[in-house]
Amino acid sequence: MRRIALTLPLFAITLVGCKKIDELQAALDESTAELTSTKSSLDAQKRSNAELRAANQLLEATLAELRAEVQELEGQIASLASDMETTSEELAALRKEKAEREKELAVYEELVAQLRSLVDAGTIKLEIRKGRLVVKLANEILFDSGRASLKQEGQDALAAVAAALRTVEGRDFLVAGHTDNVPIKNSRFRNNWDLSTARAISVVEYVVAQGMDPRSLGATGFAEFDPVDDNSTSEGRALNRRIEIILLPNLAELPGVRKVLEGK
Repeated sequence: MRRIALTLPLFAITLVGCKKIDELQAALDESTAELTSTKSSLDAQKRSNAELRAANQLLEATLAELRAEVQELEGQIASLASDMETTSEELAALRKEKAEREKELAVYEELVAQLRSLVDAGTIKLEIRKGRLVVKLANEILFDSGRASLKQEGQDALAAVAAALRTVEGRDFLVAGHTDNVPIKNSRFRNNWDLSTARAISVVEYVVAQGMDPRSLGATGFAEFDPVDDNSTSEGRALNRRIEIILLPNLAELPGVRKVLEGK
């Protein structure tokens, strides 16, 4: 009997010890998972910050190029003005080109200034792509997966963007939807063309409701066929899922375009 009495307390102690070890292991596992998650978040933030710095540097470089072109035109005008063989027509054409470049530069600088807070917050990205100023918004801000209805977070971002774009007079904007290369599995949309176009239309309708002139807006979808990153990685696919609001150039303002169109 005594041996049995001694065995029972030992067994109870063993059970308590095992339970404590299990609790400690569970706590350790939880802490490890939290640490891993935090590290992943920090790594993602570092990548986002690096991309933001690169986009800002490219934008500033483009603005610097435009400023340099204006200064170069000023020098050409001064040089030609002192040349007795230069005709008044040539000087007028050069002055007109300089005025148009200054106008273009002013539009870019004003937009950048108004959207700077959204850029710094990481809500949007501004860049020069294919020679055009682009306001880029990630789909994660605007839409849930496989959907074309705007989330509240997306509406807030677009309201701020629309307030800035409304100040640009005499220019048109193209809202372009883009997806990754994963086929859509949704009965509502036939394919990624359909989804990307529906998202662009949702954005146009919302910014019009925010006061933008519908006559200055267009909507289109590029599906997965205009990527900005590699679709073979999850990070690349996330960057490819986006909405771009493109400031369209006014070709009529470019020197010589009208003459070319008229065959002169």
